[in-house]
Amino acid sequence: MLAFVSNPTPWSKMAKLDPPIVLAALIVAAALLRATVAGHSLLSGDEAYYWLWSRRLQLSYFDHPGMLAWWIATSTWAFGSSELAIRLPSILSAAVVSWLVFDTARLAFEDTRAGLWAAVWVNATILFGASAVTATPDAPLLLFWSTALWALIRLLRTGRPVWIYVLGAALGLGFVSKYTMVLIAPGVLAVFVLFASGRVWLRRPHFYLAIALAMACTSPVLVWNLLNDWVSFRKQLAHSFDTPVSNPLKSMTTFAATQVGVVTPLILGFCLWGMGWSLWAGWRRDRPEWFLMGACSAPVLLFFGQHSLGGLVQPHWAGPAYLGGSMAAAGGWMALEGRLSRPWLRTLFRAAPALGGGMVLAVYFHMATALLPLSARVDPLSRLGGWDVLAHAVEDEATRHPGAFVYVQKHEVSGLMTYYLRGHPKAFLAGSAGVPRIPSYDASDVAGLVGRDAIFVIRTGTYAVKDASQYFDKMTLLRGIDRSWGGRVIDRYEIWLGEAYRRGAFEDQDNLKGGGPN
Repeated sequence: MLAFVSNPTPWSKMAKLDPPIVLAALIVAAALLRATVAGHSLLSGDEAYYWLWSRRLQLSYFDHPGMLAWWIATSTWAFGSSELAIRLPSILSAAVVSWLVFDTARLAFEDTRAGLWAAVWVNATILFGASAVTATPDAPLLLFWSTALWALIRLLRTGRPVWIYVLGAALGLGFVSKYTMVLIAPGVLAVFVLFASGRVWLRRPHFYLAIALAMACTSPVLVWNLLNDWVSFRKQLAHSFDTPVSNPLKSMTTFAATQVGVVTPLILGFCLWGMGWSLWAGWRRDRPEWFLMGACSAPVLLFFGQHSLGGLVQPHWAGPAYLGGSMAAAGGWMALEGRLSRPWLRTLFRAAPALGGGMVLAVYFHMATALLPLSARVDPLSRLGGWDVLAHAVEDEATRHPGAFVYVQKHEVSGLMTYYLRGHPKAFLAGSAGVPRIPSYDASDVAGLVGRDAIFVIRTGTYAVKDASQYFDKMTLLRGIDRSWGGRVIDRYEIWLGEAYRRGAFEDQDNLKGGGPN
């Protein structure tokens, strides 16, 4: 695997193995590990929310496009509604992404070692490791992003028109996975405009037919938004540009620090170097396939870095950048292998995936067991704990108050209560009038609630009880429940009884045309 290692080591012994065999072993081992972890941990609020989408399929949704919901619906139809079944599409998608990264880097740099290193590095990031074991829109986004890079590299290498259509389909399907897919477009277009091997396609009808194919693939999102006053697009634009921060420098520093954590320190450093090297070397040597790696990664990081000065940026938003970044780092290292003779550089290069892989394994261990002694304040996995206990308490109160419906304050809790309550009853969302955040119930369901009691589930310390009381004759506290993770109390929830619902909290919530069943 590493021909440049001079002394006999386990790494040099791997050099004698066939990289595709090593890759296959990596993919199978990673998939089995992820399936084990996925099957032994509760859903997060976001995952349960996306599972709700899959129960009422639509062309698109208020928060995101619909690809993930379609994936989950297919998996749960085939395998049931377990946590593993919900997360299975992400696990399988990660396996395909690993192969695509390998083959893309192999073709771009004409070196199977570059392909293998790139695949190893991608899998050694916490960012990719998390998306590979949880049900989020990042899983299909990464699949179609890597497919687009793979197709364009094959187009440049072979000149066969079929690949430009694969590229067009990947771009369109990526957009109906997550809107972040639009950020790959400038890098792809730059290759077609700046290099002769790309410009030749601008004079052929295949280029414009591929654009038409991409637009056709985005039609579910476009049609849904057209029918609903472009509400999803407006929501995303407001989310991206209308959330100012009080301290821009602190916000940007926080974004940079989170990237160090989720990409892992050494891999991040090499990826940044690889992005810059691939842009420079690709342009100087007229290698568009190298240039593509930097053009579809560095601008993404710059975009979110600049955005962090004026708004909150979640750590995973820049995730697609590290697909090209890992390939650029691995390929650049192999291209400069003879010049990078300093032992400490070789040590760091070998240590990067080892450190990253160790961090990923620690995250997986903690996700499945909650045994690492982390403070609840700094433990992002604490959001996975205690929902089944809370659901059991709600079930107990529902038994004592027959006919009461479940009423919650947050859309994440709506999904979690619906999933973990026996029989998956609908959990209605407070303040949902006019906003289709939970596409699991409609106006006909809401009409039948008038006069019924409600089991109201709320996090302690909020003011939602006062707001909810206007819709009921009386509100009575039934009990409090500690939500725990690894034996540590994370937060506390209260269960209230609202007597005789009077109308007003849910009406008109289904006013958008979802494109699915009414």
